[in-house]
Amino acid sequence: MTTRQLGWSRLIVGLVLVLIAALMFLLPDATYSTAGAVAIGVLGLISIAISRR
Repeated sequence: MTTRQLGWSRLIVGLVLVLIAALMFLLPDATYSTAGAVAIGVLGLISIAISRR
């Protein structure tokens, strides 16, 4: 895998993680913990930041 492909895959993974975290907050009957949603969101943001280097 080239560096460019790795960057794109990290970007996609980051966006998916942020989307999952947002859905964990927005779903009305979700029994997920807030700390878990925040942790997934932070991991997604870190992945997006790393992909943009």
